[in-house]
Amino acid sequence: MTSAIDLGADQRLRLAEFADCLIAGGVGLPSASAADLHGMWIDRVLRVRPDLLPLVRDILAEEGAPADVLARIQEADPPRFSGFSFAIAGAYLINPRVREVLGFPGPVPVKNPAFPDEAEAFLEGGILEAVIARGPIYRPTPPT
Repeated sequence: MTSAIDLGADQRLRLAEFADCLIAGGVGLPSASAADLHGMWIDRVLRVRPDLLPLVRDILAEEGAPADVLARIQEADPPRFSGFSFAIAGAYLINPRVREVLGFPGPVPVKNPAFPDEAEAFLEGGILEAVIARGPIYRPTPPT
């Protein structure tokens, strides 16, 4: 059976294997497949980000064991790996059961929104110039 997202049963089973390589679960958290990531949750992500569907399908069609495919893609094409991982993480984290275990209620309304010119006060005196000049930094994480 296919959903409105048009992922077949075999693709969904393969997606569960790939997702479990990225999110194995543990310490009270379910694995990606145990959280039904390959069911309704990936559908929700792909409805909001239909641009990710071709990427997900393309990676699922790759030959080989999911862990090997992910390692190869991460090495050869980091943006492609990042897009796929983004879809997987998004589908996992929108599951209410996962959010409950993490103690994360999801998006909450802002009680005291910033004033339109409030950011300018933080830029006065040059306190953030070193951070701005440095630019964004992060450390990518390897697949598990």
